[in-house]
Amino acid sequence: MVRKSLLIVLGLVVVLSFSSIAFAQEYWAWNKFTAEHERFKYEITSYSTHWDYDAEEDVFIETHQVQVMELRRRDDETTEVTMAYTYDVPTAELGDALSLMGIGMGWATGGGEWMGEFMILGLFGADLELEVGSSMQLFDGSKIRVVEKQTVAGVEGYLCTKSVRSEDEAGNRVDVLTSEWVIAPNVGWPLSVRVYDEGDQVKYVMELVEYARN
Repeated sequence: MVRKSLLIVLGLVVVLSFSSIAFAQEYWAWNKFTAEHERFKYEITSYSTHWDYDAEEDVFIETHQVQVMELRRRDDETTEVTMAYTYDVPTAELGDALSLMGIGMGWATGGGEWMGEFMILGLFGADLELEVGSSMQLFDGSKIRVVEKQTVAGVEGYLCTKSVRSEDEAGNRVDVLTSEWVIAPNVGWPLSVRVYDEGDQVKYVMELVEYARN
């Protein structure tokens, strides 16, 4: 009788152990902000080309921007949001740029290439188990993989790659990298974003350089 009871207890321990493992699975709390106060500071670099009519050739342009987002919970129903942008603007375009910033669209003058990738990843990334080796197939044929753990601005997260299946010049099937993300389970926005063009060249980088939460 004692032996039978012992086996039952051991069985329960095993079941509870597996349940604990299941409950310990981590997922990205995308676009969820639950802290009383949270502050993000990003450095953003975008790369593009512009046709120079005088030189009659494409000119490579590197644009830098700093973006700060701060959220402060006022009460159970209201959160105060402060957004700030710092970037260089050609003097001749200053009026248009200030108008955009005045209506909350400052990001439009400093990039925004990541928005499409962000929306796609946000729709499905919250269901991706944050464990090295995990992967997810998306509706458009692209695939997200959790590659490794990485720390950005003192916050530990997971490096995820998003790629699409294509063919090289020899007809071989290859995975083409479209973006890389570092996301943390309890941080609603990414720690870093790198977006690539079809030639595997970086065209947009957004990296968290300061983070505070309480």
